[in-house]
Amino acid sequence: MTSHPLKPCTSPGCPNRVLGGRCEWHTKLAGQQRTHWRELYGDDWPRIRLEYLCRHPWCLLCGRMASVADHHPRGIRLLILQRNPDPHADRHLRPLCHSCHSQETGKHQPGGWNAR
Repeated sequence: MTSHPLKPCTSPGCPNRVLGGRCEWHTKLAGQQRTHWRELYGDDWPRIRLEYLCRHPWCLLCGRMASVADHHPRGIRLLILQRNPDPHADRHLRPLCHSCHSQETGKHQPGGWNAR
Protein backbone atom coordinates (compact mmCIF):
# COMPACT_ATOMS: atom_id res chain seq x y z
CA MET A 1 0.00 0.00 0.00
CA THR A 2 1.47 3.33 -1.03
CA SER A 3 0.99 6.44 1.02
CA HIS A 4 0.24 9.70 -0.71
CA PRO A 5 1.31 13.06 0.66
CA LEU A 6 -1.43 15.02 2.37
CA LYS A 7 -2.75 18.12 0.60
CA PRO A 8 -4.05 21.33 2.19
CA CYS A 9 -7.78 21.58 2.85
CA THR A 10 -9.48 23.36 -0.07
CA SER A 11 -11.10 25.95 2.25
CA PRO A 12 -9.03 29.16 1.99
CA GLY A 13 -6.73 29.72 4.95
CA CYS A 14 -7.33 26.33 6.54
CA PRO A 15 -4.11 24.80 7.93
CA ASN A 16 -5.47 21.22 8.01
CA ARG A 17 -4.00 18.57 5.69
CA VAL A 18 -6.16 15.90 4.04
CA LEU A 19 -5.98 13.28 1.31
CA GLY A 20 -8.17 15.49 -0.88
CA GLY A 21 -11.01 18.04 -0.72
CA ARG A 22 -12.11 19.65 2.53
CA CYS A 23 -11.12 18.66 6.03
CA GLU A 24 -13.71 17.08 8.34
CA TRP A 25 -14.36 20.36 10.17
CA HIS A 26 -15.10 22.37 6.98
CA THR A 27 -17.26 19.57 5.56
CA LYS A 28 -19.36 19.59 8.73
CA LEU A 29 -19.52 23.42 8.70
CA ALA A 30 -20.77 23.48 5.10
CA GLY A 31 -23.61 21.12 6.03
CA GLN A 32 -24.59 23.35 8.96
CA GLN A 33 -24.63 26.44 6.72
CA ARG A 34 -27.00 24.76 4.27
CA THR A 35 -29.29 23.80 7.15
CA HIS A 36 -29.11 27.33 8.56
CA TRP A 37 -30.03 28.82 5.15
CA ARG A 38 -33.14 26.65 4.94
CA GLU A 39 -34.15 27.55 8.50
CA LEU A 40 -33.71 31.26 7.79
CA TYR A 41 -35.37 31.55 4.37
CA GLY A 42 -37.69 28.55 4.40
CA ASP A 43 -38.30 25.84 1.81
CA ASP A 44 -40.35 28.13 -0.45
CA TRP A 45 -37.62 30.74 -0.93
CA PRO A 46 -36.17 29.38 -4.22
CA ARG A 47 -39.62 29.50 -5.83
CA ILE A 48 -40.46 32.93 -4.36
CA ARG A 49 -37.10 34.32 -5.50
CA LEU A 50 -37.53 33.04 -9.05
CA GLU A 51 -41.10 34.37 -9.32
CA TYR A 52 -39.97 37.77 -8.03
CA LEU A 53 -37.09 37.95 -10.52
CA CYS A 54 -39.46 37.02 -13.37
CA ARG A 55 -41.71 39.94 -12.42
CA HIS A 56 -38.74 42.31 -11.82
CA PRO A 57 -36.00 41.26 -14.28
CA TRP A 58 -33.84 44.41 -14.19
CA CYS A 59 -31.35 45.55 -11.55
CA LEU A 60 -32.73 48.50 -9.60
CA LEU A 61 -29.32 50.20 -9.38
CA CYS A 62 -27.65 49.73 -12.79
CA GLY A 63 -30.34 48.39 -15.14
CA ARG A 64 -28.60 45.10 -15.99
CA MET A 65 -30.29 41.72 -15.74
CA ALA A 66 -31.14 40.99 -12.08
CA SER A 67 -30.02 37.73 -10.48
CA VAL A 68 -30.55 38.46 -6.76
CA ALA A 69 -33.74 39.18 -4.84
CA ASP A 70 -32.29 41.28 -2.02
CA HIS A 71 -34.19 41.92 1.21
CA HIS A 72 -34.11 45.72 1.59
CA PRO A 73 -34.09 48.00 3.59
CA ARG A 74 -34.40 45.43 6.38
CA GLY A 75 -32.65 42.10 6.06
CA ILE A 76 -34.38 38.75 6.44
CA ARG A 77 -33.05 38.29 9.99
CA LEU A 78 -34.51 41.61 11.15
CA LEU A 79 -37.85 40.89 9.47
CA ILE A 80 -38.05 37.54 11.25
CA LEU A 81 -37.04 39.09 14.59
CA GLN A 82 -39.84 41.64 14.14
CA ARG A 83 -42.22 38.70 13.59
CA ASN A 84 -43.20 39.95 10.15
CA PRO A 85 -45.91 37.63 8.84
CA ASP A 86 -44.62 37.76 5.24
CA PRO A 87 -40.87 38.54 5.12
CA HIS A 88 -40.68 37.60 1.41
CA ALA A 89 -43.36 40.08 0.28
CA ASP A 90 -42.46 42.23 -2.72
CA ARG A 91 -42.31 45.36 -0.55
CA HIS A 92 -39.35 43.84 1.33
CA LEU A 93 -37.38 42.85 -1.81
CA ARG A 94 -35.45 44.61 -4.56
CA PRO A 95 -33.95 43.13 -7.73
CA LEU A 96 -30.17 43.45 -8.07
CA CYS A 97 -27.48 42.06 -10.36
CA HIS A 98 -24.69 40.10 -8.71
CA SER A 99 -22.21 42.99 -8.99
CA CYS A 100 -24.50 45.57 -7.39
CA HIS A 101 -25.50 43.11 -4.65
CA SER A 102 -21.83 42.54 -3.82
CA GLN A 103 -21.16 46.30 -3.71
CA GLU A 104 -24.20 46.97 -1.52
CA THR A 105 -23.26 44.15 0.84
CA GLY A 106 -19.71 45.51 1.08
CA LYS A 107 -21.00 49.01 1.89
CA HIS A 108 -23.62 48.06 4.43
CA GLN A 109 -22.04 44.98 6.00
CA PRO A 110 -18.34 45.82 6.22
CA GLY A 111 -16.18 42.86 7.09
CA GLY A 112 -18.91 40.39 6.24
CA TRP A 113 -17.83 36.76 5.98
CA ASN A 114 -14.17 37.76 5.67
CA ALA A 115 -13.92 39.63 8.98
CA ARG A 116 -10.79 38.52 10.75
